Amino acid sequence: MAERVIVITGAAGFLGSAATVALARSHTVIGIDRREPSLRLRHAAPDVLWHRLDIADGEALRGAFRRARTDHGHIDAVLHLAAYYHFGSDWRPEYQRTNVRGTASVLEASMETAVGRLIFASSIAATRPAPPGQFVDERTPAACETPYGRSKAMGERMLKEAAGRQPVVILRIGGVFTDWCELPPLYSVLRIWAGPPPLNRVLVGSGRTGFPFIHRADWVRMVEACIDRCDQLDRYEVLLASQHGAVLHDELFAAVHQAGAGQERAKTPRPIHLPVAAGRLALGIKLFLGVLTADIPCERPWMLRYTDRPWIADTTRTREKLDWDCRPELNVLARLPVLLDRYRRDRRRWESRNRLRNALRYQYLPDFCEPEAGTPGSGNERSS
Repeated sequence: MAERVIVITGAAGFLGSAATVALARSHTVIGIDRREPSLRLRHAAPDVLWHRLDIADGEALRGAFRRARTDHGHIDAVLHLAAYYHFGSDWRPEYQRTNVRGTASVLEASMETAVGRLIFASSIAATRPAPPGQFVDERTPAACETPYGRSKAMGERMLKEAAGRQPVVILRIGGVFTDWCELPPLYSVLRIWAGPPPLNRVLVGSGRTGFPFIHRADWVRMVEACIDRCDQLDRYEVLLASQHGAVLHDELFAAVHQAGAGQERAKTPRPIHLPVAAGRLALGIKLFLGVLTADIPCERPWMLRYTDRPWIADTTRTREKLDWDCRPELNVLARLPVLLDRYRRDRRRWESRNRLRNALRYQYLPDFCEPEAGTPGSGNERSS
């Protein structure tokens, strides 16, 4: 891969930090974030030039882009990851300020400095689940009623209109997880189904709720492939950053229970199917208790509107365009034994990493961490 000059917004975040560390090994990377990068992130990517600024501050952002253009002569790609999200169903002013106005600022700065390609992190959740028997693919329109999905759909439309002046790639990203989970919806169900009975048998709906996942290490590989092939892509591309298909709750439920206690493979118990109305009441109570204890869960009653309405992705076109695919060994079902081993053997660190992610206070850590001495898999952990 030829060395390129890459600007990354949200470079200290969950996705941004991983991309920054990986891309800085072969490219010149300029990192932009509202937060100071942690010492761990600075040590992992020592050559990155950091700018602490808010992307909604258009003047400051354009200044950073101009300096990068002056210092290096060109900017090959901008990876725009900075975004706001929360777990409520209300539209907050921060969505307009950061996700909409901030994206407009990134677009303006990119056009002004003749950026080679603007890569925008959208979400598969910016689309609606397809009807039964159909799939979400690159041609599915971005149209979603959730505030986060709506903000991403607005960004997609803005960039599509500008594609004649600025080459764009839209990455619709699935549920990104690591070997420590760090994906709030997945974290929630793993805690329940790996916990004590009878709650560990509860499934809301028929078990057909589902979403496509992707391991963060595979997501980074996709970004690298996208940057490597920037010159071969159309001026406006929509790509799906996820596994092909989806993982349904009944599959996830069975995989968690079959992993057992890390010894013999356990028999899958018969799930207790909870009606949506009862599930909504249970989540309302859980949210109320979370407010009282300052341990607010990511689940909200409104999320149950998607019960048994899975997003099932057809990634055929993306895989052909990039000559890339998710690795089978990093599929979430294949990786569950590792996640659950971390949960059982290093609960404090597992909880700490996931709670920081839930609270939107993520600090960089590698995807793959060495387990405690003597735990299964200690001899064949991957390096991200």
